[in-house]
Amino acid sequence: MTAVNVLVVFYSRYGETERLALAAGLGAVQARANIRLRRLTDLADREFIGGDALWSENLQPMALDYIAPREADAAWADVILLAECPDSPGETQEYVKSLPGGLNIVRIVDDAASRIASAQAQGRQAVAIVRERKA
Repeated sequence: MTAVNVLVVFYSRYGETERLALAAGLGAVQARANIRLRRLTDLADREFIGGDALWSENLQPMALDYIAPREADAAWADVILLAECPDSPGETQEYVKSLPGGLNIVRIVDDAASRIASAQAQGRQAVAIVRERKA
């Protein structure tokens, strides 16, 4: 059986969504998949980020630990898992727009009030967008 290639792409400001992405990656490894873990680049400028001490503090180690997803990553992947901050979907939306056509897109919204999922089957790859639960 050929191993599945899983691309885990996330956007995190404070580290919570990073932990979600790491858990997804761990699950993929435990299922014997090949994984790549990538962090989306911030859309906000450095000055704005600098105004939030916690964001700035968390950004520095994440910038050292992860690279941004590349076109080759999407071409390599059989499955793409996207994890995003619940209050900042812009980075993920921009990434999804940049992906080639022909993807299966599964959007999962997970919050305290509801769990909603919809799917569009359009190709061999799958994109799952997982939002962390708001506290």
